[in-house]
Amino acid sequence: MKDLDWNDLRYLLCMARGGSAAGAARALGVSHATVLRRLHALEQEVGMALFDRLQSGYIPTEAGQRLIEIAEALERSLTGARRELEGQAKGLAGPVHFTTTDSLADCILPDILHTFHERFPAITVQMRITNARLDLDRREADLALRPTHEPPPAWVGKSLVRMDWGLYATPSVLNAGHHDAIAQTWLLPDGQLAEGPMSLWLRERIGNATVAATADSFLALRRLAENATGATVLPCFMAHGTKLKLLELAPRALSPGLWLLTHPHLRGSGRIRAFMDHLAQQIHALRPHFESQ
Repeated sequence: MKDLDWNDLRYLLCMARGGSAAGAARALGVSHATVLRRLHALEQEVGMALFDRLQSGYIPTEAGQRLIEIAEALERSLTGARRELEGQAKGLAGPVHFTTTDSLADCILPDILHTFHERFPAITVQMRITNARLDLDRREADLALRPTHEPPPAWVGKSLVRMDWGLYATPSVLNAGHHDAIAQTWLLPDGQLAEGPMSLWLRERIGNATVAATADSFLALRRLAENATGATVLPCFMAHGTKLKLLELAPRALSPGLWLLTHPHLRGSGRIRAFMDHLAQQIHALRPHFESQ
């Protein structure tokens, strides 16, 4: 194993995480054939099979699992070293890897990012839009802006505003006499969004009311509500400036904070600090959009 290096282990990790050569190829940005060739070369180097090839995918052998654990430890060490070096960088130039939800990216961030670019034109904000929580420890992002009641304890940051929620429908729906939540036709969050406290509260609140549609995006739910397809639950900032009217506020105890988080090693980075400060300042100015009176 004298010639074993990190590049070999990267292919091993991606194969294990993706469960197939195709998944590893997508993650690495290479061809399917390249992944298989590198895996074969790695198995030749260690002198044993690292995966069992099954119809359901590639399953690590005992030797493969041990090597995966070594590769993960090396990945953590390399990522940590890179973060420490970047955390010492004071220059206001370079990339910022930033993740947030589709709702915040669409409704709040365009103007904020525009003014940030005007102030810091040498910093490139590389956005990853997802409703899933990314892993800052594995460098899937440098910064995260998302609502949560319990931010991961290993990350650092602060809650910028309270994010209140409400039940919304168009005036045409409300004027038709459907002021009772149970009498409404509803548009419900689906997928990962269905597991949130607001979605669970709404389902309990409306009981067996009619459901017209579900979606795993609050942007889609808002669009359907604006078309008078039904009522839905939304964070208050998403209803601001639309024709939707409030039917009922959700219990404030369920309101999450909007947290801006980063990895501890990156707190000293000039560009990370500049981006965090700008976001915090701009979102604080929008507090009335987020918090009900």
